[in-house]
Amino acid sequence: MSQTQLDISSKIKDLLAHRQIAEQKEEAFLFHHASFSKDHARLSGPEDDHRMPYKRDVDRILHSKAYSRYVDKTQVVYLVENDHITHRSLHVQLVSSFARGIAEILRLNLDLVEAIALGHDVGHAPFGHEGEGYLSALSVEYDNGPFSHPLQSCRLFSAIEPLNLGLAVYDGFLCHDGGMAGHVLAPHFGKTWDDHFKERKQKKNHPDQNIVPGTLEGCLVKLCDTMSYVGRDIEDAINLGILKREDIPQTFLGTSNREILGVLAADMIHNSYDKDYIAVSEEAFEALRLLRRFNFQHIYIHPKLKVESSKIKSSYRILFEWLLNDLEDQKEQSYLWHHFLCKRDDNYLAQTSAVQMVIDYIAGMTDNFFVRTLEKIFVPAKIQLS
Repeated sequence: MSQTQLDISSKIKDLLAHRQIAEQKEEAFLFHHASFSKDHARLSGPEDDHRMPYKRDVDRILHSKAYSRYVDKTQVVYLVENDHITHRSLHVQLVSSFARGIAEILRLNLDLVEAIALGHDVGHAPFGHEGEGYLSALSVEYDNGPFSHPLQSCRLFSAIEPLNLGLAVYDGFLCHDGGMAGHVLAPHFGKTWDDHFKERKQKKNHPDQNIVPGTLEGCLVKLCDTMSYVGRDIEDAINLGILKREDIPQTFLGTSNREILGVLAADMIHNSYDKDYIAVSEEAFEALRLLRRFNFQHIYIHPKLKVESSKIKSSYRILFEWLLNDLEDQKEQSYLWHHFLCKRDDNYLAQTSAVQMVIDYIAGMTDNFFVRTLEKIFVPAKIQLS
């Protein structure tokens, strides 16, 4: 064995020893129902690295192309010129910060919380939940089943831009919606990869099915996701002038985002500390439900925010059908091949239907890229003869 090989072998041994010390400290500090690094499970097996495994997952998400596209993914308000309105990039950071602040007190795995929070919404289509509805209707019409962004988040980081993340991270993505089903969330501990793939199939067939995460960290993010957008959406609506502070229902949570999150965090810590579940009081849960219901009635379907809806709906169909027909007719000479499929691996190309390929491409678009693609394909441009 050469000196260089001996040096590398020595460094690997040192790395494993340092990691072992870090894992021992983790086991001594974390709550006994938290997610431990020693139990981290990648589908392709463990990897050697100086980072703890969930921290490595965080870094992979942060450096992904999908994460960079958050910056132009709509949260609620689209096609509005206002730099202070929340986009997905800010939303996932707010969820991460809020959830990690609570997880630190509850002695949960902060890296797992961050990984789930930062990656949970990468599957969102252009123009938020509205766009998701249009894409889902087209998917059903073309016999591909409904579209759901939690499942698409898993697909994106496993099939489209494979990151080989941990099981608990993908599980957190898949299960992050449906946080208002009840005030207590008890994890289904001990999930396996087989369980996860079965739940992916369930989500594909029944996108509204509320799947419970397999970790306390996943349950925490599931609740914090809802809590983070309710108050923030109120602030955005006030900033845009479609609501006034005095319009907000009076509850003990308060009427500002800061007040709402402060009360909810304290309530959640009180009701979850040293428990094998994540919970809020029934009083806090009902107050949050009231505010969320108010948002749906007075913000999410506000006429001023929906003036372009018919255009967006038509645009989804026009773009979807053109890309699909072009792919089927032109194959490797198609627009989709040159702009998307040529970068995919052999597994993706062999296992993915044409309809799903089109859905994956559109779902990955930012709002502005969606509009620019329409213009590029359908709007006549000047002809350059020389």
